[in-house]
Amino acid sequence: MNKMLEKPVKTQYKPLPQMYRRKRRQSGASSFLRSFLITLVLLSAVAVFAYRSDVTNAISELVAAATGSNKGRVEFNLPFSPRRQNILFMGVDVASNTADPFKGNRSDAMLLISIAPYGKDINIISIPRDSKVYIADRNKPDKINHAFAFGGADLAVKTVEETFGVRIDHYIALSNIGLIKFIDTIGGLPIYIEKDMHYHDNSGNLHIDLTQGQHVLNGEQTEGYLRFRKDALGDIGRIRRQQWFFNALMARLKEPSVLVKIPEVLKVMPKYIQTDLSVYELSQYAAMVKAIDISSIQVATLPGTPSTKGIISYWILDPDKTQEIINKLVYRDKSAPLNEALSVGILYTPSKEAVARDLKMHLEQNGAIVKMQNRSKLTHDHIAVHNLDVSSDVIDSLKKTIPEMQEKQTVYDPVGFNKAAKDFTVILAGS
Repeated sequence: MNKMLEKPVKTQYKPLPQMYRRKRRQSGASSFLRSFLITLVLLSAVAVFAYRSDVTNAISELVAAATGSNKGRVEFNLPFSPRRQNILFMGVDVASNTADPFKGNRSDAMLLISIAPYGKDINIISIPRDSKVYIADRNKPDKINHAFAFGGADLAVKTVEETFGVRIDHYIALSNIGLIKFIDTIGGLPIYIEKDMHYHDNSGNLHIDLTQGQHVLNGEQTEGYLRFRKDALGDIGRIRRQQWFFNALMARLKEPSVLVKIPEVLKVMPKYIQTDLSVYELSQYAAMVKAIDISSIQVATLPGTPSTKGIISYWILDPDKTQEIINKLVYRDKSAPLNEALSVGILYTPSKEAVARDLKMHLEQNGAIVKMQNRSKLTHDHIAVHNLDVSSDVIDSLKKTIPEMQEKQTVYDPVGFNKAAKDFTVILAGS
């Protein structure tokens, strides 16, 4: 039996230390500033504010107005926590309850955002919504995204903690309607669509008509891009698109033209967000985020396989590989040095052949054994790591010395969706 279907025991995952569980504070939408910061901080928008003194002053004034504080400016250079911070971000589908977006609805996107001590780096783990686990306080397995519907953010947090053996320090829930409003308010999202996407569900009021290429998506189109899963990869392809969306949004929020839309965003976002983060805590994240390079964020999807039995679609997590991902991206476990040369693949589109050949030369100069494969179509540029024993330090060192690997995000892919060699593959898609 798959271990993920068993009641979790302390020996399965790293045990949680005994600690005081603070009462989780519900955001009452009374502080529109906090709601705005919630949206932007964890999507790295606050990086924009940290670079601009005039915007920082404006934010400080808004903090004072929203909180009634007379302490003057809020400084965005506070020391970050000396211990690891784990934040559970959830995208909530409000289709079944539009009156209260956070009651009885499922969390169709779940991201475990792990921030190293002192904000040294950020790693993100996507938890497939169909993952078959035991919901906390219930006696039978179910899809992990049902935890939010059964008991809101508290039950979702408890389920993630008990299933994966990690402490969740804070949570953020954003409704899909809030996502639509946010994208429309900032003037759309420029993003590369890797394939034609067409799907219509009249009962669910979901209509997706997207064509391959570079586009500026409005709110509804962005939601369609994130929810589309009618392809060979199903929900895993959907999760990959969430990761590309994250990168595109971070880039968008650094554009000066978005700054002038801040007042409008402040007015429309509060009722679409729920969190237990305080303004003080958010200011720490703001100070940390400004130094984070998008390409340095390491991401992974919890590995497994789709179920092949029964009428309910599940994602059956691979317990050993899941543990490896958690150890690597949450606990930052260091891998032992490999005893053999790196086996590296390069997947490239025809337009990237010259770049691929230069990359091959540079990798071989660093002692790697390289295989090249031409593909007519590929998704976004990235580095896909298949062998979890490859140290992140090795990847980082190569990224610093090889121009063709610079500014490419590291994606842990032990399943091997884009695999051309044993250890890792560099994808050159031209996007």
